[in-house]
Formats: sequence, C-alpha cells, structure tokens
Amino acid sequence: MTVDDTYLESLATRLKAARELNKRARWADGEAAFRGVLDEIEAIDVDRLDRVLRRAWDGLAVRGHLGLSNSVLLRTDSLDDAMKLCARAEELATASTDPSLRTLVQTQRGVLLIRTGSTRAALEHFSEACENADMLEDEERAILLLNRGNAHSELGMFEAALRDYEASYMHAAEAGNLMSTSFALGNIGYALYAMGDLPGALASMERSHDLTPDRDDGIPLLARAEVLFDSGLLEDAERLLRTAVEQLARVGWPADHAEAEWFHARCLLGLRQYDAARRTARRASRRFADAGNPSMAALAQVLELEAELAGTRFEAPTTAVARRRAEAALAVAEEGDGTGSFLGYHPGHAARLVAARWLVLAGDVARARRVFDVVGRDGPGTPLTFRIQRLVVAAQLAFAEHNRARGLRAVRQGFRLLAEHRSRLGAVESVTAAAVHGVDLALVDVGAALETGRPTAFFDALERGRSTFAGPGRVTPPDDPEAAELLAEARGLLGRARELPADGEHAAEREDLTRRAGAIQNKARERSWLHAGDAEVDQPVTARETVRALGGGAVVANFAVFGGRLRAVRVDDRGAVLLDLGEPAAVEEHVRRVRADIAVAANEHIPPPLRAAAQASLARSLKTLDDAVIAPLGADGDLHVVAREPLLGIPWTALPSRQGRRTSVNSHVARGRRDAHPGTGHRLLAAAGPGVAHGAGEAGAVGTEWPGATVLTGGSATTAAVREALATHDVVHLAAHGRHDADNPLFASIELADGPLFAHELDGMRLPGSVVVLAACEVGGSSEVVGGEVLGLTSVLLRLGARAVIAAVAPLPDALAAQVMPRFHAHLRTTDDPEAALAAACAEADQPVPLVCFAGLSGL
Repeated sequence: MTVDDTYLESLATRLKAARELNKRARWADGEAAFRGVLDEIEAIDVDRLDRVLRRAWDGLAVRGHLGLSNSVLLRTDSLDDAMKLCARAEELATASTDPSLRTLVQTQRGVLLIRTGSTRAALEHFSEACENADMLEDEERAILLLNRGNAHSELGMFEAALRDYEASYMHAAEAGNLMSTSFALGNIGYALYAMGDLPGALASMERSHDLTPDRDDGIPLLARAEVLFDSGLLEDAERLLRTAVEQLARVGWPADHAEAEWFHARCLLGLRQYDAARRTARRASRRFADAGNPSMAALAQVLELEAELAGTRFEAPTTAVARRRAEAALAVAEEGDGTGSFLGYHPGHAARLVAARWLVLAGDVARARRVFDVVGRDGPGTPLTFRIQRLVVAAQLAFAEHNRARGLRAVRQGFRLLAEHRSRLGAVESVTAAAVHGVDLALVDVGAALETGRPTAFFDALERGRSTFAGPGRVTPPDDPEAAELLAEARGLLGRARELPADGEHAAEREDLTRRAGAIQNKARERSWLHAGDAEVDQPVTARETVRALGGGAVVANFAVFGGRLRAVRVDDRGAVLLDLGEPAAVEEHVRRVRADIAVAANEHIPPPLRAAAQASLARSLKTLDDAVIAPLGADGDLHVVAREPLLGIPWTALPSRQGRRTSVNSHVARGRRDAHPGTGHRLLAAAGPGVAHGAGEAGAVGTEWPGATVLTGGSATTAAVREALATHDVVHLAAHGRHDADNPLFASIELADGPLFAHELDGMRLPGSVVVLAACEVGGSSEVVGGEVLGLTSVLLRLGARAVIAAVAPLPDALAAQVMPRFHAHLRTTDDPEAALAAACAEADQPVPLVCFAGLSGL
C-alpha cells in the first residue's frame, strides 16, 4: 500500500466524519468509524514515512484516539477506558515533533473530566491548553474554547463563559463548520440566559437551530426550555422538556438527561403538579448520582422536599411532619456543603432555605433563623429563582418573628428584583408569564398582611404583587417583518376556513386550515419572545392613595381569594374595610351559570320556551351574585371593581343593584388614566365586520352620533385600517364577531373583512388614551395564566394605553348590540364618561346586557 498525502488526507476526511457522528450523539456509529480509521492508521509502517508524512500520521493517530475516547465514554460511561485511550494519545503526542498535539490531549483530558463532574480540574486543563491555542486549527480552537466556556458556565462564571463562546463562534465560523458554529451560538444563548438576557438568549438559540434544524439529541430543547422556564412560560417549557428527556434517554447522555429531569420537575412544581414534581425530582437525583454529579444530586433532593413544602399551601402539616422534613433538608444541606456549587446554585444553601421554611411551619422560629443566617447574601451568578426564594424565606421568617418592617423590606426587595427581570422582557405574554416567579413572595406578603387584621395592609399587599407585572410589555413595536408575514398567513388561512361550512364535506378541510393557522400563530408567538423590553414597571397603588382619589360616595372593591375564602377590601373616601364573603365555590358556580344562561338566552336558534327558562334562571343568578358580592359592599354610587378570574368575567353592569350606575372593572388598581373633557374634538372610527346581521347599520348609527366620523363596512373594514385607527383615533367602535381563545389568550380576535385581528399583533402599539368599544361576543373574556396574571384582548388594549375598553363577557346578541350602542355613543359624546355612558345605555335596554367597562381608576 502506498502511503502519500492523498491517502492520509482521505483518512483525515474519515476522522472528520467520525467526529461529526459524535457531535450528533451517534456514539456507537462514531466508535465504529473511529476504530475503522484507527485500524488503517496503525497498519501503516511509520518507519518508512518521511518527516512530513510522519508528522501528518502523528496528527491522525492522536486525533483518532482522542475522538474514540469521546465515543467510548459516552457510549459505555467508562472513564477508565476513555482515559486509557487518552493516555495512548498522549504517548503519541509526546513522541511527535508537532507541539499542537499535546495541546489537543490536554483539551481532551479536560473534556473527560468535565463530563464526569470534575469541573474545576477540567477548567485548569482547558486554560493551560488555551495558552498554546494559536497552534491549533480554527475548528479545534473553537472546540477548546467551547469546552472551557462550559466549565466556566458550570462554575457560575457566566461572563467568562460568554467570552469563550463568542470566541468559539468566531473560530467555528472561520472554519466553516456548521455544527460547531451551531454549538457556539447555542451556548452563547445559554450564557446570555444565565446573565438575565432571556430574549437575547432565545434569539441566539434560534440562530443555532436554523443552522442545524435536524439535531435531535435533546440538548437544544433542554437549553431553550431552561430559558422559557425563567421567562415564566412553564407550560411551553414543560412540553419541550418532555421531548428533551426522551431524546437524551435515547442518545445516552446521563448528565444532561438528569438535568432535563431536574428542570422538568421544577416546571411541574411551578404548574402545581406536586406529586409528579416529587417523582421526577427523585429520578433526577438518582441520575445525577449515577452520573457522578453530587452537587446536582443534592439539588434534586432539595427540589423533592420543596415540592412537599408547596403542598402545604392547601393543607398545613403537623408539627411532627414539619420537623421531619426540616431534618431531612438539613441532612441534604450537610451533604451539599461538600459538593460545591453548580450552575450558580449552592446545594447546601438551597437545602437550608427549604429547612428554614419547614422549621417555621413547625413553630421553631429561633432555629429557623439560625439555619437561615448560614445562607448569607447572594454571590455573583446566583440564579434569579434562588435569589427570590431567599427573600421569600427572609420575609416569612421576619413576619414569624413579628418584625413586620424587616419582612416588608425583604418583600419589596424581591419585587424589585422581579420588576428588573420583567423590564428585560418585551412581549406582553412574557411579562405576564414571569409573574409565576413571584407567587410565593406574594403569598407570604398577603398572608402576613391578613394576619395584621388591617384592611389597608391587605390592599397594599395585593397591589404590590399585581403591579410588578402590570402595565405594558414593549412600549415600541418591534421591526419584525417575519412575524407580520406569519400573522398575515394565519389570517388568510382562518379567513378561508371561515368561508367553509362547519360540517358536511368541507368540515375536514376547514379543520385542516384551522390547524395550520394555529401552528403558524404559535411561530409568531415564539418570535415575540425574542424582543427585549423597554418599559418601566408601575409603582404599586396604596390604599392611602386610593382613599385620596375617591369622593362623592365612590367605592373601590378589591377582591381576592386567599386562605380558601373570598375577601374584599372596600375603600371609599373615609377609609377601608376588610370583608369576608365566604367560600368562593358558590360565587364561581353562579358566574358559570350566568354565562351559560346568557349564551342560551342570546341564541335565536333555541326554541322560545327554553330561552324563556334561561332568562328566568339568568335573573335569579344575577340577583344571587348581586347579594353575594355587591350587597356587602354598600356601594350605592360609583363602583370600581378590582378582581381576577372568575369574578373578572361577571357582567357587573347587568347586576340589579348596578343598573344605571357607573361601574368599571380591572385586574389591578392601575395608574395613568387621563380622562378627556366633554366638548373637545374626538376622532371616531366605526367598523363593521362580516356576518353581523345588524353590523353595518350599527356602525352607521354610531357614526351619526359623532361629527366627522369614519365608518368602514364591507371590504373596507380591514385589519390594517383598524390597527391604524387604534393608534390614531380617540374612539374606536368595532361591530364584529369576536373570539376569546382561553388556551392562547393573545390570539383572542375580532373578525374583519380580511380575517381576524389578533390581540398578539397589537403588542407594542401605543394607544392615545382612547375608548375602544368591542361590540362582539365574549371578547371581554380573559384567561388567568400560571402566576395569576390576566390576559385577553381587553387587558392588552388597556396595557397599550386605552382609557377604557367596553367589551362583552358573554354572548351579545346582534340586535341587542344594535339597540344599545348608538345610545352609548350619544351619552359618551355628551359626557366623555365611558362608565356613565354604558350605565345609561344599558339601563334603557329591555334585557340584561353583558357589556363591561374595563378601565383604570380616575385620579391616580
């Protein structure tokens, strides 16, 4: 056999192909490929090679053994066998005249060490190798820097990791290796995530995916899920993690498989699936132990205890149980102290936080303080979730010690951290979803306030938590033509589906169009997460401010369910009173019944006797709700309701005692409302969507109430025209069919000539303090996302600057809308008071009107 440059180059090409198999987690195939090439390399009689060919042979032999060591370790989990191959490579490198080979061996030793949990030792090898990195080829330098970045990352040194990853990206791109470039981009995303730039992290990870869309080893999904978890998008993260766990189990990466299980358990905990979280955390702990990572094994044990702790929200443990759980957590803390930090978490301190909370539940506050004080302050690189948890424990402990001032300092510090976190997020969805990280802090705050017995303390605690995630997300629209194209495509598909009958031969086609539109909507939704925020967080409104803002008999009723009871703080210009309105289940049932009765009464296809029965039932249910939630308030004048679901969906104006009276509703006590004044010039747009029997007539009648009004009907009532009007007009009236999507509330929509206008595509607009009237069925609906925040078309419009949104919380018959709306606008033009205008218009109707005025409280 003739050994020349061409033959050795062919062996080098085969080694490169074997490395690519490793990168794609095909360990068995990679091992076979490396062994095949090494057999040919070692069959060469090196004594017959000249100096140049011998140097090339040395490089092939060393790289072959190092690549094979990767395959063997990851296929068999045998560090000894992998190290033997590395030792053989070192022998060859030492005998070679090529000094770069020893650098490669040093790099590989670091790789083997980091994969078996010896991160600090690995970092030393990588750093020494980097001193001679200029001798390496671009791709090899990229791999070295990528691995050193991984070591920095695992040790919580994320700025150093980012520098390494960016340098790795530069060398990988220079080498033209797509896989290595993709790896570097993915890891840049991870470092940005760890440093708090979640939109930037997702954008980098998306670029990584675009380079290697067929990668299926679970790592990209795991990284993306971790970012979504910190963004609060737990349901999306949990779906990704289920797939990541499956893929990592298949490729056989034990450490990453364990990490995916751990994050999956954290998602399940946030989603309140406590039993599943405990089981998953227990599996993760075993996997970490098997993979030789005691730090994460301890953290997984802490998570298991934390899941048990979360269950105490619904049923208080006995003192004996709480003490046993505390001792278990302290045992984990002792074990975790010897393992070192991992990903910024200190296992011993994480366990102590859980132990301190169990000790408070056991009544041993003094010992809880001693345990907590060991934790100390946060270090650099400490994850947000740990920092928040430390402040939760600090607050809970201070309140238990009857040191309310100290407890409030911890609460306020925690909400400031969350406000800073929220300010980095762009999309309304991300901003609201991130509220999940404040749940425990809010519960501790509200619980301590309730124990004081002071209504003002309870009110202030409610609004402290709610204000952190209230207000707009992005205040300037992103320049994202791809998202616009996606939404236009989804709109077109849904428009075609709308034209097909719901049953018969076209049913399958209609369903397919709707399904395809949903997939495209989800892509647009994911793109919104890539945009950073630039909005300030509202300062919470206090009870004292609210008292000062009220007068003339006006009442604010701030409702909340806490401790299994429906409570309300009633505020007027004389002060505040705390009311206990009983168990919430009965009220929730009557809210559901009211909505169901309105739906039947509004359906003209249902026989008159059944509609009459529904109307009678509706009258009874409205009276029952009135007695349950309004009568205790003693509100005879103006009423501003602050509530979450399901109370947010009550047709408040239709309650007997509220007929003809000004009533407004919101999910928090909002700042910034600026009322206009009667007699000033107003620009009005009225638009009628397709399929509304009286829509064109309603829009025309509304237009006659306003001089110079613009009226759009038929093909002119497009989504673009309405979006432009929302940004420029003082009053916008939409007589159109609408839909609230409970599963995906940002795709609540209004049907217009060219298809649906989605709440999602309004994100980033600035509305000029306008009054928006949605004369459409049920678009006043909202969904409470994980963490308690509220999303829907009305909440988006208010976040974007609308002064008031008039919307239906139940089906609104076309004929009833056509009757009420011209009257509403006549009153609005005269008074410029949307609450008064709605009250007057509904009082003149001959049946309950499920329209609600969603607005902030004037005077704040």
